[in-house]
Amino acid sequence: MSEKTLIIDAGVIAGGLGSRLDGVDKGLLEWHGIEFALHIVKRLRPHTRKLIINCNRNSEHYWPMADLVVSDGDDAFNGPLAGLRSLLLASDADYLLVSPCDTPALPEDYAQRMFSCLQQNPGATIAVDDGERLHPLHLLIPVSLAESINQYLASGERRMMKWLKQNNLVCCDFSDQPEGFLNVNTPKELETLLG
Repeated sequence: MSEKTLIIDAGVIAGGLGSRLDGVDKGLLEWHGIEFALHIVKRLRPHTRKLIINCNRNSEHYWPMADLVVSDGDDAFNGPLAGLRSLLLASDADYLLVSPCDTPALPEDYAQRMFSCLQQNPGATIAVDDGERLHPLHLLIPVSLAESINQYLASGERRMMKWLKQNNLVCCDFSDQPEGFLNVNTPKELETLLG
């Protein structure tokens, strides 16, 4: 990175409706007896200054896991960019290490590898590439991009990938661990994870 030591916070996106899972709050589903969101927290917290969770319901369940819990406000349930924006606005760090709540098998070396990618690409927005696809919510992102999201959402846009490609996107290779990014959006994906 630069000569200045970057301050990095962590953010967990748990603000969705879970509509493809009959409205279940995915962050509160359990894997190996632990809530999905708590699996993510355990991966991110040791490597960051503070941990912020974005949720639009059940905040009382998320508070024990986080330093701060924020909602999308007036933009509640308006997509992942609204959740990402709320996390960025809640942080005064330089960067935010982000994961959605629905990938509880997140690799142990997630933070270290994302930091390494940033060292090689100072100032970039880093997203995970598992060798088959880009994971746009697994990010190491400059907190200063909150205003860019505000403008993008105000223009009526909601597409995460389009916005990322406009903001110095660099992919971090996790092709050796694609299973760590299995996200649970459907009953079949939940069944696959639970084995």
